[in-house]
Amino acid sequence: MNIHDPQVGIIGGTGGMGAWFADLLEQTGLRVIRVGRSTPVTPVDAARQCDVTVVSVPIADTVRVIRDVAPLVPENSLLMDLTSIKTAPMGAMLEFSRSQVVGLHPLFGPSAPRGETGLRIVVCRGRGARGLDWIRKVLSTAGLVVVEMTAQEHDRVMGVVQGINHFVTLSLALCVERSGIDLKDLIDCSTQTFARRLERVRAVLDQPAGLFGSILMENPTAGAFIDEHLHAAEEVARTVRDGERRDFEEMFARLKRFFHQPYHTQGGKTV
Repeated sequence: MNIHDPQVGIIGGTGGMGAWFADLLEQTGLRVIRVGRSTPVTPVDAARQCDVTVVSVPIADTVRVIRDVAPLVPENSLLMDLTSIKTAPMGAMLEFSRSQVVGLHPLFGPSAPRGETGLRIVVCRGRGARGLDWIRKVLSTAGLVVVEMTAQEHDRVMGVVQGINHFVTLSLALCVERSGIDLKDLIDCSTQTFARRLERVRAVLDQPAGLFGSILMENPTAGAFIDEHLHAAEEVARTVRDGERRDFEEMFARLKRFFHQPYHTQGGKTV
C-alpha cells in the first residue's frame, strides 16, 4: 500500500456520509476519487486503480457491492467500509478480498460540521497492520476520536445505541399517532423535554425509512435487545399498574446507582 501519497476511491462518495468522508480526507491533503451512479469512474475502476477503496452505500446494498468489488482490490491495497452495521460487511470484505481490511463507522451523520471536535468514529481491525495504522493516523490528524473494537462488539453496542434508540423513537411516534390527541395540543402543552422528543421524532421521520429499517433489521443483535426492552417496559408498566411504590423506588434507586457510576473513556479519563 502506498501510504505516502495514496489515492482513495470512495464508492458512494457523491452523497451522504461518503461525501462527508471524501471532504474530510481531501482536507487532510489526500487525493480522493468520488464514485457515484453518474460519475465517469465506476466502482470497478476505483477498486482496481486506487490504493484505498471505501464502500459507502446504503446498508442493504453494502454486502452486494463488497462482493462485486472486493476481488478486484489489489493485495497490497486497503479495503474499507463506512457502514453502521459491521459484522456482515467485515465478513464479506475478508472473504472476497485478498487486501488489507478495516471497518469504519462514524458515530454521527453527514450533517455534522467538519472540524468539530469530539466527533467519534469506530475502527474495526480486519486484516493487515499497515492499513490500520495509516487510517488511525489519518482520522486522528483530522481531529476525530477513534474508538477501536471488534465488529461483533460494535454490533452488540449498536443494538442498544441505534437499535433500541430508534425503536423507542418509532414506538413513541406510533403511540402519539394513536393517542387521539391533536398534535397542536401536544405541542402547545409540551414541556421542554417532551418538545425535544417530538423534534427527534420528526428528525427520524424526515430520513428514508430504509435507513432505519436496515439498522433495526440487519443488526444481528437488535432483535434480542428489542425483546429485552419490551420485557423491561412491561416490568415498569406492571409496577405502575399495581401501585407498588416500594418496588418502584427500589428500581429507581438501582438505576440511579448504575447510571451514576464512574467510567473510563478511551483516553483513560474517569468520568
